[in-house]
Amino acid sequence: MNDFLLKLQQYKNGAYDFLKLYNVCFDKSQNLCEIVFLYPEELSEIDQNTRDDILNFATDYLKLHCNIKVKFKKSFLDERLLKTIVLKFFENNFKSISAQLNEKQIIINKNENLILIELHLCKEIINMFDNVFIEKLLLEELNNNFIGNFQITIIESDSYNIADKIPQVAISVKPKKVSRYNVEIIKKLFGKDISPYPEFIKDINKPKINVILSGKIFNLQKKSFVIKSGKRKGEEKFYFTFSLNDGNSIDCVYFSTKTNEKKCSALADGMYFLCLGNIKIGLSNKLTYYISSMSLAQKSNKVYGDENKNSDFLIERTPVVNIEDFYDHKQENIFIKEPVYKEIIALKNIVVYDLETTGLDPESCEIIEIGAIKIEKGKITKKFSTFVKPKSPIPQEASRINHITDEMVKDAPGIEDVILDFYDFSKDCVLSGYNNTDFDNKFLRKAGQQFGVKFNNENIDVLLLARSSNLKLSNYKLSSVASALNIDLSNAHRAYNDAFATAKILLKLNEID
Repeated sequence: MNDFLLKLQQYKNGAYDFLKLYNVCFDKSQNLCEIVFLYPEELSEIDQNTRDDILNFATDYLKLHCNIKVKFKKSFLDERLLKTIVLKFFENNFKSISAQLNEKQIIINKNENLILIELHLCKEIINMFDNVFIEKLLLEELNNNFIGNFQITIIESDSYNIADKIPQVAISVKPKKVSRYNVEIIKKLFGKDISPYPEFIKDINKPKINVILSGKIFNLQKKSFVIKSGKRKGEEKFYFTFSLNDGNSIDCVYFSTKTNEKKCSALADGMYFLCLGNIKIGLSNKLTYYISSMSLAQKSNKVYGDENKNSDFLIERTPVVNIEDFYDHKQENIFIKEPVYKEIIALKNIVVYDLETTGLDPESCEIIEIGAIKIEKGKITKKFSTFVKPKSPIPQEASRINHITDEMVKDAPGIEDVILDFYDFSKDCVLSGYNNTDFDNKFLRKAGQQFGVKFNNENIDVLLLARSSNLKLSNYKLSSVASALNIDLSNAHRAYNDAFATAKILLKLNEID
């Protein structure tokens, strides 16, 4: 990219040396390469002859087999705009700082050659972050958006005390899906075909539509009422009431048609049925199951995951974590050369993960967040990210580090579901993390043992890999290694962000020059 800009600035004896390359993107879907330039605010608009000349230069120089389009963006150094960009940078990358920063804390001074930006922060916030790394990232952001020479200084100021509340970092949590089990359908009695995967009656705690339940019927009674209005006024109509029991009971009602009346009259206590209907508040002011479809059924004798357990049910566990495809960008930078990796990366699938926990002891503390990246033969392909609802409140000292609060995890799935989802996500992959040998793996294995899965994957500890590299750092904290390799570590101590940075480090350390 720099070579392209240098050649352009030398083109026609430096006629275009005022331009700065803002962005170069290739959109595969449109077979289009779009090149965006910045130009200083004191210049007038770029005329059509200049646009055409630069397009011709780019076409001749790049020799791409695609359409090329050039755009020009004026670089405004308005003070309010600068502050907006700075605030947006922290909001997108460092939410904990963003919550403690406003326009008054950003001081901008300009002279002929330099734009000085001072950030006034309290001591607690300054001590929480690698300020050199933040300054470096912010400079990159400003240089990407403006033409100018910037200098950033972070100043400790007692005037801006840390807020009482820990800022909440948004994360997508997929609602926990209901637990289901499997039954075998013998014969449809009436209504629609029903999926043979009912919920447990014990999980029914509020009105709900299209609910599948199964169990034995008891206390079957045939009742009637007289229609009081409409065309069928005075007509007697029959309905049936009974209890449905799968170990827990719920009251049921079926308003029978004349066609189904004989079928329902042949039912008997103790028979086993699969039902479809709506859960409503009934006449007795309690949850009642209003049935629309029924099939004669029987329990399955298979068991999910453990054939030695004595159970009538095949548990059909529905995943609770939304596994997302990873797209670095829709558009790829055409100037970036595809890296070549060592065999461990090029030939294997790797899951790089990180945990946030309520403390340091895997025997007594709990996992409250899992973030992971899947690398398939050198390409980042999938991401796994979820909070985990702990059984006990999150200690304040843990929240200070990872900024995760009880409020943030209150609607998250439990570890019993998340650990099985992560087991499926990482199955047949190499596991990797930063110092995961001494910390994360112990929590992972402990959680797995509780629910019958073993994490005995091959392991790569990226901390050990970094220490054996040629980096020669004074310390090998994740933030230090990331900074040395020019890798973004926004929102450190959050599982997905740490896992993503660790994945980038793993790839970088295994590149073949």
